[in-house]
Amino acid sequence: MTKFAMMSDAHHDIKTLASDCLQMHMLFGAFTPDQCGFRPRTVVLHGESGVGKSALARTVLLYWARGELYPSLFSYAFFLHAGEIQSRQESSFIELISREWPDSLVPVMDILSQPERLLFVVDGFDDLDVAFKEDDTHLCDDWAEKQPMSVLMHSLLKKVLLPEASLIITVRDVGVESLQAVVTSPRYLLVEGMSMERRTQLFLEHMKNEHQKIQVLHSVVDNDQLFGKCQVPAVWWLICQALQMQEASGKSLPHTCQILTGLYVTFVAHQLTPRDAFGCCLSLEERAVLKAFCRMAMEGVWGTKFVFYGDDLHVHGLTPSELCALFHMDILLPDGPGERCYTFLHPSLQEFCAALYYILEGLEREWEPHPLFVENIRTLMELKQISINAYLLQVKRFLFGLMNKEVMRVLENLLGCAFPAVLKRALLHWVCLLGQQAHTTTPQDFLDCFYCLFETQDEEFVRLALNGFQAVWLSINRRMDLLVSSYCLQHCQCLWKIQMDVRDIFSEDEVTEAWPMIPQGMQTKVLVEDWWENLCLVLSTHPNLRQLDLSGSILNKYAMRTLCMKLRQPTCKIQNLIFKNAQITFGLQYLWRTVIINHSIKYLNLEGTHLKDEDMGMVCEALRHPSCMLESLRLDHCGLTHTCCLLISQILVTATRLKSLSLTGNTVTHQGVTPLCDALKASECTLKKLVLGDCGLTAAGCQDLASALISNQRLTHLYLSTNNLGSEGVNLLCRALKLFSCALRRLILNECNLDVISCSFLALALTGNRHLTHLSLSMNPLGDDGMILLCEAIAEPSCHLQDLELVKCHLTATCCKKLSFVITRSKHLRSLDLATNALGDGGMAALCEGLKQRQGSLRRLGLEACDLTSDCCEALSLALSCNQSLTSLNLMRNNFSPEGIMKLCPAFAHPNSNLQIIGLWKWQYPAQVRKLLEEVQLLKPHVVIGDGWYTFEEEDRYWWKN
Repeated sequence: MTKFAMMSDAHHDIKTLASDCLQMHMLFGAFTPDQCGFRPRTVVLHGESGVGKSALARTVLLYWARGELYPSLFSYAFFLHAGEIQSRQESSFIELISREWPDSLVPVMDILSQPERLLFVVDGFDDLDVAFKEDDTHLCDDWAEKQPMSVLMHSLLKKVLLPEASLIITVRDVGVESLQAVVTSPRYLLVEGMSMERRTQLFLEHMKNEHQKIQVLHSVVDNDQLFGKCQVPAVWWLICQALQMQEASGKSLPHTCQILTGLYVTFVAHQLTPRDAFGCCLSLEERAVLKAFCRMAMEGVWGTKFVFYGDDLHVHGLTPSELCALFHMDILLPDGPGERCYTFLHPSLQEFCAALYYILEGLEREWEPHPLFVENIRTLMELKQISINAYLLQVKRFLFGLMNKEVMRVLENLLGCAFPAVLKRALLHWVCLLGQQAHTTTPQDFLDCFYCLFETQDEEFVRLALNGFQAVWLSINRRMDLLVSSYCLQHCQCLWKIQMDVRDIFSEDEVTEAWPMIPQGMQTKVLVEDWWENLCLVLSTHPNLRQLDLSGSILNKYAMRTLCMKLRQPTCKIQNLIFKNAQITFGLQYLWRTVIINHSIKYLNLEGTHLKDEDMGMVCEALRHPSCMLESLRLDHCGLTHTCCLLISQILVTATRLKSLSLTGNTVTHQGVTPLCDALKASECTLKKLVLGDCGLTAAGCQDLASALISNQRLTHLYLSTNNLGSEGVNLLCRALKLFSCALRRLILNECNLDVISCSFLALALTGNRHLTHLSLSMNPLGDDGMILLCEAIAEPSCHLQDLELVKCHLTATCCKKLSFVITRSKHLRSLDLATNALGDGGMAALCEGLKQRQGSLRRLGLEACDLTSDCCEALSLALSCNQSLTSLNLMRNNFSPEGIMKLCPAFAHPNSNLQIIGLWKWQYPAQVRKLLEEVQLLKPHVVIGDGWYTFEEEDRYWWKN
């Protein structure tokens, strides 16, 4: 993709600002063959709305007409304005280009005789109402045949009509994806707006108040969204006008620059000209015109329509003269040849008017549901759809901004009436939807919500809206995100967990390009440093925050130092710190000092952080310090080798408060296991949980581990997954497990190359072990024979196993009769996961015999991807109707038909059933089935039916993740 920037002139005429190209020579090579010899026939000019794409497209024709651009490539060039074309009826392509010809005699045959020398500039793809079809059966290749305009334009863009001709197409960034489905092998050119330096220079020239100049500049530059919008000349002009108006009224401009809605309200309110006797508010007639105007804007945004015609005005009862009388200047501007269509000064102005419509409508209706729900936004999924549409997203933010008290005062004075309270209740409902389902809410959803609330600048409203938020996940990609997040997080009173992915916002970027434009003596510290410090302060003083997750973040030395300094404050209550795959190497020294000073920090996760020998020295020093209260440390995938294990062994002996250590993904090998096990044997070692997954261990290291298990009475959790232990290694471990002195309670042996022989060793160990309660053998080829051996042991009264994980263990229906016997016989087994085993309907039928008993011990059963079909649903339904102990059942990724699920629904709703969690992807079934599942949830509100089965009770099952 090639970029080129638009250059603005010194004066403030919007079209002039967008008309000249700083690097016009970039277009000279637009149709030049690339290194492989391919010459594009389609060039796409894309960029933000109003950035100057149309002006550039017209400049192309001007340069061509002068013979300065493409003189040897094209003999004829035509400018096709999408908005103007859209107003026409059926036509042939010959008639279409004839209308563009300056003379009455059109040399049609001469024009079409050499199609390879034709250039068509199509301006405004977004505004084409082209009914694109996947089958392309309605396309036209005959330029003389009359067709609807949508067919002609689709045929031209698809290269069915005049395939040898060349095209230049302008499109907004948000429309590029739709265009990609139409054009063939295009070359994309990004049209950027005014440069950072030029915007800075113009702001300095525009602001007259020397005292506020530098404060306003910093507020605008650090507000990424606002300053980004200012690269569009029309938006820059609008914001400058609003700032000038607010400066004249004596308002605090730096604060104003952070609230986009306030600037737009100032601009629009100034354009309106009240005509009543007192000249202070709109008359009823003027308000009716404004409401109709805003309704047209609203319907346009919902329908992604940004070009309007006379018919559109007529439908809404509007006339150009009424609009001219209402506004000082035309907010709706004539556009295109002959001025047969209209567009807003900028799409963002249309979005603001769309938001204002809901306010105007609400003034006249005091009923529930509020007009905000005309578009049926009642569920979280429907609300998220708004965020996908960039235009609707901005409308939503404007709606919240209109709740700002100062904005409300301006509008109430203008409209002559007060805002009804029902407006705020409707917006509160939107926010509460996110808070109620935080586990399914994306970082972008949370951030969008925060930006909406930030626009209100109403602390009481924000506190009420965020009252139910207990967990938040944010992606901090821009500087302004820091300010917005700080503002909202301090009002999340019930927040106890936050995850933030802070990207590289601290390094020098294009903002530094603007620095030479600022006069000496006016340059100050960038606001991002203040905003980051303030965010860290909010986190460290939050009374209920217990977990801070900065996984994936990029924090330089300054950022880490600032964060750690705040975390050392006595007010900090954070217990869990997570830096998984974060780039924090240069600030680790500050972190270890913080762990010593802050007695609240109990858990630290540095997974994916490469640690050097000197780093491990600091780890050892920190954990051995008598003030360090750290209980759990994760050093997964930190690039550690067996040479580091000697130092780690010293930590285990001296750090008496450390209870959990994870070294997954490090090259420990049997050489490193030896010093670790020596430390475990020491009486001073208090470790309870040890994770050595994927550490290159073999049977050679199991002898040391077995010896440690015998000597150590405190170690209760051992994780050895993804190590090639084999039956020999398991045999060594089982010798320890059989002894009464072994206190191990949970053993994880996933993907350890275990087979039927391994199962025989484990079976013997289970029959004599009263401590082991959780065993995971997933992703081992145990087979039915191995499973039968295990079943015989688990069914014995002496076996106290409670949780058995057997995911993907090559099991079939053959072993299900034995499993059913275990379900019936065992008094201790509470959880059994058989996912991804080909049990089939026959195996399910056997399991159902065991499930039929009313009072069993099994609470949780996993049957995901077990090759089940609807043929087993009747038996399963009967078993579930009888079973009163099962509370959690996973049926995901099986081949159930709608009829099969319909058989299960009565069992889910049965009074005897105590199911609370059901793993099913509801959306794969038709509406009738979904309705039945929803009726189950209405009858039993505590029942959860969804695809998040493995997320529930995670702490109990996946202890090594904590």
